[in-house]
Amino acid sequence: MGGVEMNLDKGFTDKWSGADFKAGRQTLNGAQAFAYVRTRHAFVGSDLDRTKNQQKFLSTLASQVATPGTLLNPFTLYPDMSAGLDTLVVDKDKNPYQLGKMLFAMKDVSGGDGRPMNMPVSGSVGGNLQWDRPKVKQLVDELKNDDPVTVTSDS
Repeated sequence: MGGVEMNLDKGFTDKWSGADFKAGRQTLNGAQAFAYVRTRHAFVGSDLDRTKNQQKFLSTLASQVATPGTLLNPFTLYPDMSAGLDTLVVDKDKNPYQLGKMLFAMKDVSGGDGRPMNMPVSGSVGGNLQWDRPKVKQLVDELKNDDPVTVTSDS
């Protein structure tokens, strides 16, 4: 792909992941992308912020791959898919059509009807996050009943 173009709201460094980023638009190579999605020590919210970065990265990656220029060009599609499939584990019965649907669903997380979120938490005790039990119950009920999700992880 030649990298993933990301727009970072703020710069950060993390000696454990190797991340060293300035704010703004930049193209991440493989090593930088790995450092970006692994970073947690640079943030106050640590693991929660890391999952938000991972969601943002996957959505951005999917948006950049799921374009007609990539999907309709076998010379672009097959190398990109091969590189991704080496690191992606899926059920053995998944076919290319289902993988394509998954890619478009990932793209829609931040660009369409989808919404990225973390489990709602109410704080932490001894360094361990505590779930906001009423919100988690509401979230599980909404998902189980296929209702629109009204719970947010931020409020």
